[in-house]
Amino acid sequence: MKTASIDILPMAAVGLILVLIMMVIAPLVMAHNETPVTVPQTHTSERKVEEDVTITYTRDSRLLLNDAQVPDMVELENQLEMELVRDPYVLVVVRADKEVLHSDVLDILATAKRAGALRIACATKKIPRGQ
Repeated sequence: MKTASIDILPMAAVGLILVLIMMVIAPLVMAHNETPVTVPQTHTSERKVEEDVTITYTRDSRLLLNDAQVPDMVELENQLEMELVRDPYVLVVVRADKEVLHSDVLDILATAKRAGALRIACATKKIPRGQ
C-alpha cells in the first residue's frame, strides 16, 4: 500500500519570500519622514526601525506629530497623550531642523515627558566616514 506524501518545500519557500518582502517594505511604511528636515549630524550608530511616534519641528516653526500638523504645544501634548495611552513604551522621536533654537527643542522634549513618554530620542544624521 502506498502512503501519501505532501511536498512542503514550495510552501516553505513562498513563506520565506513573503517574510523577506515584509522585511524590506516595513522600514519604508513605518517611518514618519514626509516632512523634509535637516537634522544635525553625529557619530552615532543607526537604530533598528520600530513603530514609533515622530514629532517634527521644521525651520519655519511648523510642529508636526506623525506628519500631521499640530497648532501648538498644548495640542501636541494632548495628541501625544492619546498616542501613549495605547503603548506607553513606544519610542518618541524628535526630528528638529538643525537651524531651530535649542530652547524650542527642549520645550518639545519637556512636552513629550509631560505627556507620559518613557522613551524619547532625538533624530540625527550619521556623519559619513572620513569627516
